[in-house]
Amino acid sequence: MPQTQQTKTRTVPGSIPYLGHAVGFAAWPLKFLSQQRALGDITAISLGPNQARIVNDPALVRELLVSRTKDFIKAGPLYDISSAFVGNGLAISEGTFHRRQRRLMQPAFQRSRMPAYHSGMQQAAETMAGRWRSGQPVDIHKNLFQLAVQVIGTMLYGDRFTDEMTDRIVWAVSTASKGIGWRSVIPLSWAHTLPTPEYRRFSDAQQALHRLGDLVVAEHRKLQDADPDHFLSMLLAARDEHGEPLSDIELRDEVVTLFSAGSATVATTLAWALHLLSTHQDVEERLHAEVVEVLDGRPVTAADLPRLEYLGRVITEVLRLYPPAWLLPRITPEDTELGGHRIPRGTHVFFSPYSIHHDPRFYPDPERFDPDRWLPEPSTGRPREVYLPFGAGIHQCIGNNFALTEATIALATIAAGWRLCRPPRAKVGTRSAALLEPVGLTLIARRRPAPVRRQASSQAPATGQDGCPHAGAGARPADAS
Repeated sequence: MPQTQQTKTRTVPGSIPYLGHAVGFAAWPLKFLSQQRALGDITAISLGPNQARIVNDPALVRELLVSRTKDFIKAGPLYDISSAFVGNGLAISEGTFHRRQRRLMQPAFQRSRMPAYHSGMQQAAETMAGRWRSGQPVDIHKNLFQLAVQVIGTMLYGDRFTDEMTDRIVWAVSTASKGIGWRSVIPLSWAHTLPTPEYRRFSDAQQALHRLGDLVVAEHRKLQDADPDHFLSMLLAARDEHGEPLSDIELRDEVVTLFSAGSATVATTLAWALHLLSTHQDVEERLHAEVVEVLDGRPVTAADLPRLEYLGRVITEVLRLYPPAWLLPRITPEDTELGGHRIPRGTHVFFSPYSIHHDPRFYPDPERFDPDRWLPEPSTGRPREVYLPFGAGIHQCIGNNFALTEATIALATIAAGWRLCRPPRAKVGTRSAALLEPVGLTLIARRRPAPVRRQASSQAPATGQDGCPHAGAGARPADAS
């Protein structure tokens, strides 16, 4: 154990006999986590019979993620129940196995590969928006979930990927995510397998997703003329340092992980983006003006993405306000310390990107939706460890470039043709489950007039003329639960 001067770890007040802090943590997690910052760099809580620590200092979180990964490993109820659902894919695996899997998969996710996935992303966004009818309400989160699943399904299975497959995956992932979040806060593993209706639904969802993953892998193996640059072809051809390929089970687990984590995170981010745009007219109008200027009435292409600078800042700010992975746990396999705080073996250690992203020391007026806080001048001097939407270190999300590309294409496609309006008296809540999800997010779709091409007119079309009411520039993000 590293030898440093010991610092007394403050225990959070409000513990309940036998339950500890589990009730407050589970009932008001975002508020509970935000309150920790004033109590110390690391605070001590109890969750039932288990001791836990919450790391509040961003520099210590980065140390935990980057240089101390052997002292703080991915283990515990969240990973146990997630592994039961998606297998031992890259998002769950640890140690030597994780390093092997990441090396084998890295080529398929390199930035240079993104243009190969662009067409499927753009077509999926066009298809989704093409189903909307002007003036009709849209279940935004569900629509975007279907979009994200369709993107991955087309990437893996081509034109054979059906709407029925999309709906099956959306149901399976949604069913599982509702139970995963609270299991990580209440680490009583015996309670997670009781034969309750919730557990049976979870088991059904797991089996449905695994069957589909097996089908995708088996069908691709049968192809005699598969494109060597196809995502699965690259994984099938990959070999580790011993010349060994990924097994069918390993391939299945990675496919299932893509369908679950890879779709849910993008869908949630885009849903929050459209919610915030519906309540911030100034941001929405600037975004639309940029899209009109860059696209000039045509579909978005890979060459357009670097020019959509304001749209990029919008997505960056959405991920600050609502990081999908809002709470992440680790466990200490041995006695250790962090920042001078002694942490015994077997302690559950939590850190919250949400809490870090809302720290007023680094983000003035942190609840305000302000894409311009990511301009070069306001960003100067801001430590890199205070922005963690994709994690850091060896466990940083391998699909971060894929997710950002997909989100940019989808948002540009939607903004070019549609304005999403908040219904009168609508209230959007926040569900702190496996991901940080919007609740009750229904928006009214308003089709925009077709833009006038610059060849015909030098003037950009006016915005704000489609009868879409806004909450105004002063509206705040959804209430945290």
